[in-house]
Amino acid sequence: MSYSYNHGMVTPLKGVAISAVKITELDAAATSVGENCTIAQANAGFVSSVEHDATGVYIIKLAAPYPPALLLCHPVISNADGTTDLKHATYQSASYVPSTGWLTINVSNDDDSGAPVLIDGLATDELHVLLMFTRYSTLA
Repeated sequence: MSYSYNHGMVTPLKGVAISAVKITELDAAATSVGENCTIAQANAGFVSSVEHDATGVYIIKLAAPYPPALLLCHPVISNADGTTDLKHATYQSASYVPSTGWLTINVSNDDDSGAPVLIDGLATDELHVLLMFTRYSTLA
C-alpha cells in the first residue's frame, strides 16, 4: 500500500530540487539568435532566462545559487495539431555546467532521409522541461 501525506510530494530522495518550466516564442520570428525566449510558466526564481542560442538550440539559465548536479532533464515540445512534422526536444549530453547554471536543449526533426536536423520551434509550439537537481554533491 502506498503512503500519503498532506504536505506535498514525498520522495525517498534527499536533497533533490524539482522544477518545471514552460517556454514559448521558440520561433526565429519571435526571438532571433541571441535573444531570450519567453518563460511562460516556471517555479518562481529558479530559471532566470532561456536564450535562443542557434537554430534549434536553447540554453536554459538558472538563477544562483546553482545546484551542483543535474539528475534529470526531460524536455518535451508540443505539436499544435498532430499533423505537422514531428519535432523532438532532447537534453544535450553533459551540457549542464554547475559553475554557470546553464544547460542546453536541442530541438530537431527528420530531414526525410532519416538524419536529424536542428530546427526552431514554431510560433505555436511550447517547450516543457522537467528538471531535477541535487542540492548536495552526492545523494544521501
